[in-house]
Amino acid sequence: MTVAQPLFKVQDLFELAGRGLVVVVDATYEMLPDDLHIKIGTTIRISRAAQEDLIVRVVGLEHCDPWTPARSFAFLLPGTIAKSEIPIGSEVWSVEGKPEESKTSS
Repeated sequence: MTVAQPLFKVQDLFELAGRGLVVVVDATYEMLPDDLHIKIGTTIRISRAAQEDLIVRVVGLEHCDPWTPARSFAFLLPGTIAKSEIPIGSEVWSVEGKPEESKTSS
């Protein structure tokens, strides 16, 4: 059984050549709940208005230098996901279990 909960909304996106798509959300590191466990390999669902949900795995966690807890939380998606596929304001959901369909590469 898959259990999901809403986590954030997409605030900004930018592509890193050769790495993937960085998703910046509307929460800072200091706002993240203690029980939130997003790490490399975590499966998430991105709910996009007027489009099918995107099930994908996180491939990296991003931070700026100098880092502070007041910075926005950001994570990296695979390079197979284009910036145009995720509208600003899309919802990011946690997902437990394996994704049935994914655009990630193993």
